[in-house]
Amino acid sequence: MTKQGVTYCSIAKLFCLCLLISHQATFSREIVVDFKGKSPSPQQQAVIFEWLNYGVDAVEKTLGPMAQSTVPISVSMTSAKEPVPWGQVVRGHIDEINMRIGEFNSIDDLTSDWTLYHEFSHLYHPLFAYQDFWLAEGLATYFQNVVMLQNGIYSKAEFLRRIQDGLERGKVATRSHMGQLDKVSVNMWRLRAYQRVYWTGAAFFVEAETLLKKAGAKYTVAQILAMYQVCCRSGESEGASKSAYKFVARLDSLSGTKVFLPLYKRYRYAKGFPNINNEQLALLIKIYSPREPEL
Repeated sequence: MTKQGVTYCSIAKLFCLCLLISHQATFSREIVVDFKGKSPSPQQQAVIFEWLNYGVDAVEKTLGPMAQSTVPISVSMTSAKEPVPWGQVVRGHIDEINMRIGEFNSIDDLTSDWTLYHEFSHLYHPLFAYQDFWLAEGLATYFQNVVMLQNGIYSKAEFLRRIQDGLERGKVATRSHMGQLDKVSVNMWRLRAYQRVYWTGAAFFVEAETLLKKAGAKYTVAQILAMYQVCCRSGESEGASKSAYKFVARLDSLSGTKVFLPLYKRYRYAKGFPNINNEQLALLIKIYSPREPEL
């Protein structure tokens, strides 16, 4: 399980992260790596650096260049049996990512795990207030899957299965965690209402893609987020009660539509799980599947 952290780190701590970056790491942007606790072997470090480099490239292929030019990443090795059992964004003057890495044998073990793409996707939006964490986690959950489809990690069939299964889990969880979404979102950790919060938020972006298409918009959600990085990401408020409201209003302004804000208002106060149909999912596959190479 991952969650968007709200811990704030000091500048001094960020300087410390610069101490342990290997000459083997070559990144498309500045990724500052700090290994906490037991350090991986040189061979493992090389694989980890390759994985982080791949993850940055994959996410930026879908969502455009990150507004944040430097990304500190803290890596801890664990005895977990899965490659990446946990990740967290820690918000601060410079947002950083904490990752725990378990047992892995190859680069494929790491790149086939969704956690890194989820955490990188969080860097594309500001910190929201607790009642709007459904929007934050929904964005990251939605785009972790889109990134993996667009970069050929998931086949079309696997992508469809993952989205359908996730939406079904969200629907089932809504029966156990009833009430307005914003209220459930505030108490997500206490209630352990992760599936409802994450997948209702993901459904928001699925529906937004459909509404953008119907409105004749020129852009997908991913393209609008890429535009947002250029114009607005660094100047948005962090963690304020209106942060999410301003964020979706900006997306409407960039898209030239009135899609995101009305949809946000409807989802935030909804008590049930949204209905997402196969036609909407087929649209995602159409717009985000990797293009076939030209002969």
